[in-house]
Amino acid sequence: MSPAAVPGHVIRAFDAAVQGVRDLTPHFRRITFGGPALETFGVPGPTADLRIKLLLPTPGHPLDRLGTPGGELGGGWYQEWLRREQPGRGFIRSYTVRALRTVPGGRELDVDFVIHPVAAGHGAPASEWAGAATPGARVVIIGPEVNAITASTLRSETGIRWDPQGARRVLLAGDETAVPAISSILEDLPADISGHAFLEVPDTSDVGTVTTASAVCITWLARKPAGASRGELLNESVRAALDLTGRPDSVQPDPGLYAWVAAEAGTVKCLRRQLVNQAGLDPKRSEFRAYWSLGKAGSGANGTPLNPPPSPSSELGHTIGSF
Repeated sequence: MSPAAVPGHVIRAFDAAVQGVRDLTPHFRRITFGGPALETFGVPGPTADLRIKLLLPTPGHPLDRLGTPGGELGGGWYQEWLRREQPGRGFIRSYTVRALRTVPGGRELDVDFVIHPVAAGHGAPASEWAGAATPGARVVIIGPEVNAITASTLRSETGIRWDPQGARRVLLAGDETAVPAISSILEDLPADISGHAFLEVPDTSDVGTVTTASAVCITWLARKPAGASRGELLNESVRAALDLTGRPDSVQPDPGLYAWVAAEAGTVKCLRRQLVNQAGLDPKRSEFRAYWSLGKAGSGANGTPLNPPPSPSSELGHTIGSF
């Protein structure tokens, strides 16, 4: 869903501050946010792949307020924000909620940032902000107001796209930008769910630990030191898991399988082609999300082209998730 389409009665702006910063691996940094406003942030039940937007300040400049003093947003809030001038406008980037918990005095929200070296001449304000973040830094979190969610509210309107529709077998596949979402999903799966989860990360040092009560087989795929190109290991692993290798024609579709795929746009396109055209998966019973695009700043289809474009081997700071 594009930012302009987010329903204003469900999505609001929450003032928050950094409570803690922790490096998980060389490429993953966890930032914990808190504040009184987060008391009503969230959704009923598990957060799954809940996406939020962070309004981040331009270094050295305070953010202009977004919405009403209480954080309510109108239907055209994104266009209104675009019309603002820098430096007060700041930057909006999309991320996945890694964890949301109640603590003494309120609630805390964890967001895992992917930190990459940035190619010369290319700005990455979100990655740079995360790399320099310290406790007390102020941000605005744009996400669901739990008290505004009713029985008629669509999950997609809150920022959740995970919808297995009763499937007992799942296929989860994503690059490093999808690791937080896949990890969150796995942690809430029940024991009677089976399948595969493939998580591609830059290096073996980025391999993490995910616990799940389910029977899903979790496989970490490290591009280094294997020397693999981006998306290569994901494609190979999905083909092998579904027995597609060497079978150009469609195989018998599995109506009980639900696929959730999120990664760089080119990787997602390739995986979608395999899963829909070859494996016979119903695209209406699966989720394919371009979390970012090589050569663009920002999130997925909402990214803006970089000028000059990066080389295919460049590692760019990018964001996690998008509405």
